[in-house]
Amino acid sequence: MQDIYTSFEFNKIKDSLLEYAKSEIAKENISNLVMFSSLEEVSRSLEELKEMSSIIYRFGPLPISTSANALYIIDLAKKTSLLTPRDLNLIKEDIATSKKIVAFLNKIGLDYKLILDKTSKFFDLTSLEKEIARVITNSLTIADNATPELNEIRHNIRKLEKQLEQKIASISFKYSQYLSDDNPTIRDGHFVLPVKTNDKSHVFGIVYDVSNSGATTFIEPMEVVEINNSLTSLKVEESEECRKILKMLTSLCLIQEHEIIVNNQIIGELDFLSAKALYAKEINAEIALLSKEPFLDLVDARHPLIDPNKVVSNSYHLDQEKRIIIISGPNAGGKTVSLKVVGTLVLMNQCGLAIPISKATLSYFNNIYIDIGDNQSLSDNLSTFSAHMSQIGEILKAVKGKDLFLLDELGTGTDPKEGEALALSVLKYLESKNAFGIISSHFEALKEYAFLSPNIENASMIFDEENLSPTYRFRQGAPGHSYALDVANRYGIDENLIKEARKFLESQNDSHSSELLDILQKKIEENSKLEYDLARRKKEIEAQEKKLANDEANLKSRRDNLLSDVESTKEKMLSDAQEEIDEILAKLNKDNIKMHEVIELKKELDDLKTRPEEITYDEDVQVGDYVSIPSLNMSGVVDRIKGNKAHVTSDSNMSFDVEINKLHKTTKPKSNNKQKSSINYEGLIKTNVGLELNIIGLYAEEAKAELITYLDNCRLKHLKQVRIIHGFGSGALRKMVRAYLDTQKDLTYRAGNEMEGAGGATVVIFK
Repeated sequence: MQDIYTSFEFNKIKDSLLEYAKSEIAKENISNLVMFSSLEEVSRSLEELKEMSSIIYRFGPLPISTSANALYIIDLAKKTSLLTPRDLNLIKEDIATSKKIVAFLNKIGLDYKLILDKTSKFFDLTSLEKEIARVITNSLTIADNATPELNEIRHNIRKLEKQLEQKIASISFKYSQYLSDDNPTIRDGHFVLPVKTNDKSHVFGIVYDVSNSGATTFIEPMEVVEINNSLTSLKVEESEECRKILKMLTSLCLIQEHEIIVNNQIIGELDFLSAKALYAKEINAEIALLSKEPFLDLVDARHPLIDPNKVVSNSYHLDQEKRIIIISGPNAGGKTVSLKVVGTLVLMNQCGLAIPISKATLSYFNNIYIDIGDNQSLSDNLSTFSAHMSQIGEILKAVKGKDLFLLDELGTGTDPKEGEALALSVLKYLESKNAFGIISSHFEALKEYAFLSPNIENASMIFDEENLSPTYRFRQGAPGHSYALDVANRYGIDENLIKEARKFLESQNDSHSSELLDILQKKIEENSKLEYDLARRKKEIEAQEKKLANDEANLKSRRDNLLSDVESTKEKMLSDAQEEIDEILAKLNKDNIKMHEVIELKKELDDLKTRPEEITYDEDVQVGDYVSIPSLNMSGVVDRIKGNKAHVTSDSNMSFDVEINKLHKTTKPKSNNKQKSSINYEGLIKTNVGLELNIIGLYAEEAKAELITYLDNCRLKHLKQVRIIHGFGSGALRKMVRAYLDTQKDLTYRAGNEMEGAGGATVVIFK
C-alpha cells in the first residue's frame, strides 16, 4: 500500500519545520512527526498551537536558545560519572532558558492556559546554575577559583612557566650560535632547543627528537630539566584536581537528574510548538476547526509546497450526504494536484499542524488510503494497471466508514470498457462502506452514476475553452470534459483525423449523453454564477446596513458626549463664579477691613457682573440655513427642526440638537477662509488614546468601526504617528484597513518594519 508520507512529500514539510527548531528534542519530534492516533490528541495539539501562535503574533517568539537532549547527557553521566565542561554548560543554559521563558510569559500577563500549564512544571534549579557558572567559564574551561587547591596549583604553574621562559631565553642566547632556529619549541610537554645536528655535542642535555631531514636535533638543556619536570608534575596535579571538580558537579547533576530532564523536555515541547507556529506564519496557515462526525470542508486550500505566487487556491467539501467526489476534466488540468492538496492538508491537520487555508473544518480520519501516480513496478514485474489493482485491492479490504480514500485515474491502464466497468464497481463498493473520498476519472459511467447517487457529487477542473488551457481551478457540483480532441487539434494533429475521431464518437451513440452533459454543465455554471452574484450583493447590502448603523451610533455618541461636555462646562463656570462671589462677600464681612480693600472687592464684583451672559436670538431659523452657535464657537447647517430645537450639523461633521434661540443666522464662509472652531474637543470621545490599535480577531465591519473611532480620537489628540495591528491571517483585515486609509486625505501610511510587526501592521502618519 502506498505510503502517504512519501506520496505527499511530507519530509519536505518537516524540513521546513526544522529550520525553525533550536532544541534537539524539537528536531527529534519533527523528524518523528506522524499522525496522532485520535481526535482528542489532535485537538489538544492544535489548541496548544493556537496559544503559541497567538503569543508569537502578538509578542514575538519565546526566548529559546540552543538546547541539547538532557537524556543523553544524564545517560553519559551515569556511565562515566564525569561530564565535560561543555555538557555542564548545556545544563546551565537550559536552566537559564527555563527562567527566561517564565519571565517572558509573566511579562505578557495573559492567560494562555495550556502553555502556562507546561511552564508551571519547570523546576527552579538556580542553585545548580550558580554552581556550574562559578566553576565553568564562558570559554568552557574550569575557573582558577573553583577550589583553593586548583587556584594554588595554577599559581605555581604560572610561576614556574615564567621562570622557565626566562631560563630558556637565557640559554637560547648562550647557545645561539649552535641553533638552527632562534625560537625554542615544545616536545612531549618539554621546552627544547632546535640545535644543529653537527653542533649537538656543544649542548648538554636530553635529546627528545630529530627533524625529518636530520639537520636539527631537539635537545632539552640540563639547566631546565628540573623546572620542566616540576612543571609536568604540577600539570598532572592540575588535571587530577579538575577531574575531581567535574566529578563533584556531575554528582550534583545526577542528584537532580529528574528536574533537569523535565525542564529540558518542556523546553523541547515549547520549541516544537514554536517551530510549528513560525512555519504556519510563513505559509499563511490557519488552524482548522474539528468535527466529531466525518466531515471535510477546506476553503481556499493551497498546497504548502507550491510557490505561493503561483499556487491556485480551491475549496473542497464532503459531508454525510455527499461523501464522495468524482473529479473529471482535462489531462494536466490539476486533478492529481487536487487529490494531493486534500490528502496533504488532512495529513498535516492530523499531525497537529496549521494548514494553508482561509478556514477549514475537519474530522479525524482513522486511515488515509491513496492510489496516486504511476505505480508501475519493475522490480515486481507489475504493469501500471497491475500495480494500481494491487493497491486498490488492499484498500478495498481495509477501508471503513471513518476512513479517507484518494484514488487517481481509477480503472485506467487497460481496455477502456473493462476499466470503466471495474471503476464503477469499485465506486459502488466504496459507497457501500460509507467511506469518504475523492476519485479522479474520465469515465462517463462514473459521472452519470454520480448524478443518480445521493451520496456522490460530480466535480471538475475548469478549462479555458477559448485558449484551450487549464486554469487549475476546482469546481464542485458539475462534471468536466477531457477536451482531448480540441487539445490534439491545437497541437498539430491533422484536422481530418480529428473529424474522423468525432464521427467515431457519434457512431458510438455517446453524442446524446455528451450533449446532455454540456447542457447540464452550462445550466450549473449559470446557476452558480447567479448564486455567487446574489451572495455577493447580499453581503454588500448587509455590510452597508451595518456600516450605516455603526455610523449612526458613532454620531449619536459624539453628539451626546459634546452636549454633556458643554453642560458640565456651564455648571463649572457657574460654580466657579459662585465661589468667587462667596469669597468676596466673606472678605467684606471682616471687621477690620480697610477702605482700599473694599474698593478692590467692589471692583471684583463689578467685573463678575459685566462678564458676558449667554446671548439669545429671536430669528426666523429655517431648515437649510447656515447658522453659528456662539455658545460653542461653532457653525453649521440646520438639518431639521422639531419644536424649539434644531438639529445642526457642524462644519466638522458633528451633529447637535440646539435650542433655536441660541442660533444666529449667518453667511457660510468660503472654504479657503473657513475658521477652525476653537472649542476644545479633547475628551469628547476618548481621552486615553494609545499609540496603537489591535483589531486581530474582529470581523471586518467591527474592525472598521473601531478603526474609524480610533482615527477620530487620534486627530482630536493631535497624534502624529500610530500603528494599526491587523495581523497576517487571510489578509482581509489588512485590505480593509488600507482601503479605508486610502479615502482619508489628512494622512499617509506604510507597512510596519521588522520592529513594528512587518506586514502584520500598518503605520499611519498624520499630515
